[in-house]
Amino acid sequence: MPWRPEMGYHGIACVGGEGFSVNTVLGTMFKLLAVAWRPPTAGPWIEAVVSGMMARDLAEASAALELSPAAIEAFSAALSTYEGADAEEALHAIRREETRLFIGSDPVVENSEGTWLQRAHGVAHPIRMINNHSVAVADFMKECGVVRKGKYNDCIDYLSNEFDFCGYLADGGTLSVPEDVDAAERLQAFVDEHLCAWVPSFCAEVEAESAEPFYRGLAVLTGEFARALS
Repeated sequence: MPWRPEMGYHGIACVGGEGFSVNTVLGTMFKLLAVAWRPPTAGPWIEAVVSGMMARDLAEASAALELSPAAIEAFSAALSTYEGADAEEALHAIRREETRLFIGSDPVVENSEGTWLQRAHGVAHPIRMINNHSVAVADFMKECGVVRKGKYNDCIDYLSNEFDFCGYLADGGTLSVPEDVDAAERLQAFVDEHLCAWVPSFCAEVEAESAEPFYRGLAVLTGEFARALS
């Protein structure tokens, strides 16, 4: 995997042209996945889906990172279902599936690290936020200068939040990482300790359970990306 941060490879050429560093592309991938896994919304989010922009950007970043061509092709084919579709109808379909998969007291698939790991360990009714896994994520982020906003009262360890955090570290954590913290080292540690502990299996569950091409395709690509990080 020539793009792992600790290997210091800086010769990757894509995502807008030659000369982009590996961490630029890696950061872009994390940020794009963070957006894709957020709750679907009207406006720019669904417009990126129906215009094909989300699919193209993720496919380009995936190719730059030398992910499996088969995974990229499967993802692109799934999201092509929505290209040119009516935005309101596409949003309704994706929202309905998001609700079925991830929302409620007993979701089909848990989409935060803490609740997913609890269920994987046999807990029938996982506790959100106040559990060892979620607390460990919050503590890790705090060490890197990232804390929960005062009015944010939801899981900090949702998949989209973890990808946002990784994108921040891949960019060097320039906003608030303490001077004595190595952002690249912390990124690899977070990937090893957290993302790789649950994301590949989470994606396999989503791929198996989802009836909507958007989530099936996104799960295929995300799972491939997470496995490549390990």
